[in-house]
Amino acid sequence: MTEEERDNGLESLFRSELEDNELVAGSDLTGRIMRRLERREFFRFNLTRFNIWYVTAAAAGLIAGGMLLLSSPGSGAGSFAPRQDLPEKVAVLTDANAENKVTQTVETDSAAVTDNRALIAAEEAVTAPVETPLHREAIIAPRSTAVEGIAVARTGEEMMSVAGPMVMAAIEPSVTSGCVPLNVRFRSNAGEGLTASWNFGDGGTSAVVNPDYIYDIPGTYRVTLEITDGRRRTSTAAVTIVVRDNPRAAFEIQQNESYGEGDMVLFMNLSEGAVHYLWDFGDGTFSTLDNPSYRYKREGRYDVKLLSYSADGCADSVTVNDIFTDRGLYLRFPNAFVPSRAGPTGGYYNQRTDEESQVFHPVASGVISYNLKIYSKAGMLVFECDDIAMGWDGYYKGELCSSGVYVWKVRATYRNGQSIIMAGDVTLINY
Repeated sequence: MTEEERDNGLESLFRSELEDNELVAGSDLTGRIMRRLERREFFRFNLTRFNIWYVTAAAAGLIAGGMLLLSSPGSGAGSFAPRQDLPEKVAVLTDANAENKVTQTVETDSAAVTDNRALIAAEEAVTAPVETPLHREAIIAPRSTAVEGIAVARTGEEMMSVAGPMVMAAIEPSVTSGCVPLNVRFRSNAGEGLTASWNFGDGGTSAVVNPDYIYDIPGTYRVTLEITDGRRRTSTAAVTIVVRDNPRAAFEIQQNESYGEGDMVLFMNLSEGAVHYLWDFGDGTFSTLDNPSYRYKREGRYDVKLLSYSADGCADSVTVNDIFTDRGLYLRFPNAFVPSRAGPTGGYYNQRTDEESQVFHPVASGVISYNLKIYSKAGMLVFECDDIAMGWDGYYKGELCSSGVYVWKVRATYRNGQSIIMAGDVTLINY
């Protein structure tokens, strides 16, 4: 018999006994019995009635909720508890088979880690896996933090800093083209901690960060800059410099007789590599003709100047002083010759050698002093002479020089006292 059936039986017996007897239950007895029944009913589990089980469940729920609130990060006076799992510098990559470790350091604000915003930043954190065969642990950094990639490599007790990205070399020339002599100011981006190595394309080099360089021979030159950082990483840049040749200004005065008032003076233009000309006749009169003629109004001293311009805008000039006192002054050189393979000739030339172009020498008039020097492209002096009647036979110390372009420079003085400095190149042809 269940407990409920027993209680119902007792209640029925109680009621039947009262009905079969003339006893009338007093209020005290009835009250005690009813209170006992009510207590038993209160403690008995019944889904349809509110009793002790509902009170217990409600109390347990309140206690559990309070404990969750007290233990959550948001409890307290509106502040988060410090997070100990967000270190200021994080991430260690460990090789399970070696002692080597690679640590990537992320610079963060230490105050922000313990601040109320730390958990919010952690929720937006990114995981940066490192592509390496080593065992990986996530590297967590706030999205707002700019990580420059500073790393430390550990091998035992040794530590080595790894710099950020390599600086890319850059060249800024003052000009990229011009006429001989061309002065170029080069500027680089090699800052502190970087070394510069320049190659100017004509054999010249420099270790100066921002060098100046002069090109005295026409040509196209590829200039390179190599910068090196503290970890011996290199970066290279290049730029092309075009150096144009100057024209050669020269002229003769056709008439050589004594000046007579009203006589016409003819000027013969002997310039090379020029397309435009400007004549200054020395009395304030100018001309742009190639071969002008001019009649001076009165006798006097006149210095005539010729400016010759190339198609690239390069210029050269020559001046003949006091044209009526000394005329017919000139100095000209060929641009190629073919040395004799029979051996050195000593530089002496005649009509036969000139017909075969075997000796390099000038054609001159009115020259009283003279010095000629010839250099190889590498800058070696291969010939020097002070005698205008002697030229270069193409030999150096008894050996025939190799084919190629050689550079010459001459200093001379005409009989009227005019000084002249000329330079050019000549091609040695060796069959």
